[in-house]
Amino acid sequence: MISKKNKYIKHVLTLLILSSCSTTSENLITSSNESISKDYERDLGDINAYDAFFLNDLEILKQIIDNQRISQSALGDIKLLKKNYQKILKKNKYQIKLNPDQEYSEELIKLIYQFNLPINISWDENKPNVIPEDLFIKKIDGFCNSLYDDSISSINEEISKIPGSILVIYSDQYASIVQKIQSVNSKIYTVNYDSSNFQEFSSRVLGIDLSERRFKRISNLNPNQIMNFNPRSRSDVKQIVMLLRPQEFKAMIPALRYHGGNKFKYINFVSSLEGLNNSLELLDYEDSHVPISFFLSRKIQNEGTISIEEFLKYGILSDWLLDQVFKQAGVQSAKRNGATGIIFYDQNSCNRREIPLQKISSNLFAT
Repeated sequence: MISKKNKYIKHVLTLLILSSCSTTSENLITSSNESISKDYERDLGDINAYDAFFLNDLEILKQIIDNQRISQSALGDIKLLKKNYQKILKKNKYQIKLNPDQEYSEELIKLIYQFNLPINISWDENKPNVIPEDLFIKKIDGFCNSLYDDSISSINEEISKIPGSILVIYSDQYASIVQKIQSVNSKIYTVNYDSSNFQEFSSRVLGIDLSERRFKRISNLNPNQIMNFNPRSRSDVKQIVMLLRPQEFKAMIPALRYHGGNKFKYINFVSSLEGLNNSLELLDYEDSHVPISFFLSRKIQNEGTISIEEFLKYGILSDWLLDQVFKQAGVQSAKRNGATGIIFYDQNSCNRREIPLQKISSNLFAT
């Protein structure tokens, strides 16, 4: 158990670090332009993610606008991006107030350094914890929905594009989410995963065992007749949605493919990304559709192996911190390609998130 004295020392050290950060922030913004150019040149994708802020970003945006080799719609977006960066970089100080026992305080401090902005954190024991312990299930302050709910919205939008019945396979812990799976033009069948044998379960839910039993009955009518038989999976289902625990995806997808091949469109819930400490593990989900942001797929292509679960946690914390920055800088609206999805910010409402469903293939890892 951590004593109150140790907690106090920890908080004092944190305050000293942050004090140093805030007093040198202007130097960081200027001097880091030199260091960042040595490693890589920031492009429009980096800037549009709002994941760090440098004075040189304004020059990059100015050059893009001056070249005028883009559509009028894109030009308007870039002008808004430049306007927002000007507001954010112009502000001399940002203030964040947190409870000393707030979860993820260390991660937030790291993000402050990464943002390269003059952000101070002050500790207030009477301040409610604004960031939930479970970042995936709970909605963070300033956002309309949780990551789980936005993932369901993406799935619902995707499955509504194709007519035909939909099979939803779910684990017990996601039973409350099943009722949120909806389609405007398809019938939905739900099946609780209640087995430890993925092959037997897949055979049963896809109707393979029924096909085999029918064949046996027909064969028994004339035992002397040799018949060719290829068991067929059910033909009414076009898409299979999986709401499973992370460890179940890797076994369920190949079991379903063994019996159904490429006959179905396989769609994973965001829980498939939890527990993935190596992005190469995504290849276990090849040809299935997974809710991941364009920012994440771009990062995988550029950097290779990353912990996806940790990256998503970083993304949600970054979303919250950026919401605070936007509000204090006076940003009216913004659309950014964030770590958890495309984020739509409006100062008069909650943040809306759209998560694209991307098909997993080896091309995702191509550089």
